[in-house]
Amino acid sequence: MLKEVGASGQISLGKRLAGQVFDVVFHADGRVEMLPVRVVAMAGEVPVALGAAPDGWKPPGGYESCSPWALDNRSALDAYAQGIEEHGTAADQLQRFLSDPSAAMQG
Repeated sequence: MLKEVGASGQISLGKRLAGQVFDVVFHADGRVEMLPVRVVAMAGEVPVALGAAPDGWKPPGGYESCSPWALDNRSALDAYAQGIEEHGTAADQLQRFLSDPSAAMQG
């Protein structure tokens, strides 16, 4: 089905889709994709209890406190921070690759 965008930038999809919510994705190649979504209202902001680990551990990155999630994932956060120290961030690694792609193939 072909639809034409009007002078005001609108497109009519018909009464069958009236009131439905879509996630609109604009692709780099000019395609526009409309994905129907269901919107669910949140009951409200859920406060997160921030604190410190019993041994004083804080998440890597200069945080002053940590959430229960950070405590539950402490080993993964420490391992990730160690990887950043050893290899740099993903942005650092990309910059190195872009400046010398042949170096990435060697190691």
